[in-house]
Amino acid sequence: MIRYITKRIILMVINTFILISILYIVLSIAMALIWTRLPFSAIAQNVMRSYLAYIEGVIFHLDFQQSSQGLDVFSLVLPKFLISIKYNIAALVFSVIVGFGLGVLSAIRKNKRTDIGLQTTMMIFQSIPPFIVAFFLVIYVGYQWKLLIPQEPYYSAPFLKQLEGMIIPVVALSLWPIGRFFQMIRGELVEGVNSEHFAFLRAKGLTGKQIITRHGFRESLTTVIPEIIPTFVIVIGMSFLVESVYNIQGISNLFLDSIVVVGELYSMVIIDVNVVVAIALMLFLAIMFASLICDLLLTIIDPRIKVYGKVTTDR
Repeated sequence: MIRYITKRIILMVINTFILISILYIVLSIAMALIWTRLPFSAIAQNVMRSYLAYIEGVIFHLDFQQSSQGLDVFSLVLPKFLISIKYNIAALVFSVIVGFGLGVLSAIRKNKRTDIGLQTTMMIFQSIPPFIVAFFLVIYVGYQWKLLIPQEPYYSAPFLKQLEGMIIPVVALSLWPIGRFFQMIRGELVEGVNSEHFAFLRAKGLTGKQIITRHGFRESLTTVIPEIIPTFVIVIGMSFLVESVYNIQGISNLFLDSIVVVGELYSMVIIDVNVVVAIALMLFLAIMFASLICDLLLTIIDPRIKVYGKVTTDR
């Protein structure tokens, strides 16, 4: 296990280095081509010099240099990243728990009113964009009905008020993943119940409910857990719009401000390369660590799955 984790971390470091290099070089060259009249060879030389200085600072000093406003990039991006990732992780955990639970319930109550009602509801969840849900919750639940806070509370607000402020964005981000996990877990359980293995369990005297809760749910997780990471990536993408709707001071507004400069008459695309690369790096590392955790979780749920070592057979 330690050997496998070490390999994954090494690959993570290599992939991170490649990501930083490609983003920094491509974005720097693109900006130089737009805003300077130097020949490409001169631009390439200047970019490579700045890239070598940048990568040296990142590797040896964890220095992401400064933004276009003269602020330290790491100190600027990290707090906003932590705000955004808090909502993303909360939405993912909530959607996994609720989606799995409703999927099991629907499989147990197959073809009954509960199952039909849940399937219809999940289809609606998956058809409505998260930012539309956020708009509805902010306007009606927040401003009109005054049931919840209509925007992100201040960082100095009491803890309970901070929790209340998470409800609207987490719900908006969770509805689509809930429908996704619901469909997957229900499909796996319904298909599994009809298999020969489950027929054998039924012959031993177990009811359909007992088969699903004791055996089917655990076995279906081995298929569903690998889908958590792609769903997490989608949630991160959806959160950019939800953050703007709910006025969350996360990386969404920072990212937009780092690529577009708004003027009085028109806007200009001026990419703050250092900030954009730092945002991409932190999101990439979050996804890679989540992927590693899911792989390790698979070995805990089903010991037959090995993520390390060699497979040998007796002859």
